[in-house]
Amino acid sequence: MFARLQSVWGKTFAEDKEFFANNLLGINIELQLAGLDTFDKQVAWADVIYLRGGSSEELVKSLRQHSNWVQYLDGKTVAGTSAGADALSAYYFGLDSLETRDGIGLVPVKTIPHFKSDYHGWEFDWDKAEAQLKAYKEDLPLVTLQEGEFRVFEQ
Repeated sequence: MFARLQSVWGKTFAEDKEFFANNLLGINIELQLAGLDTFDKQVAWADVIYLRGGSSEELVKSLRQHSNWVQYLDGKTVAGTSAGADALSAYYFGLDSLETRDGIGLVPVKTIPHFKSDYHGWEFDWDKAEAQLKAYKEDLPLVTLQEGEFRVFEQ
């Protein structure tokens, strides 16, 4: 929930728990709401780490403040949606800031989520965002994800 205001973490976590319970029928899972002070320990405990959407900039900032968590990722699955995908990438195009930004770089790609959607309901120049991100820093694969699309990367 690091990508969201802390005041909505509890409500959003309850919604996520309901979503997973309704969609992972027959699979017994234990979910924990990540805490800023306990994140490293929680990552060490977990088999799967899910980075939810919200503010990409806030999520990247929080993940960088807790950089020790990366050492516990061996053999784990890490999933990110929207801001989570941005954060995992080397670089991304921030749809709120309308700027290219640095992610934490766990996945060596450049990412644009919500690609060619009506994100926030406003007109948006997706081609310009794609060109700007493509030209940003080093040459890496560009991953554009339309609503509902995903990519799997193995390391």
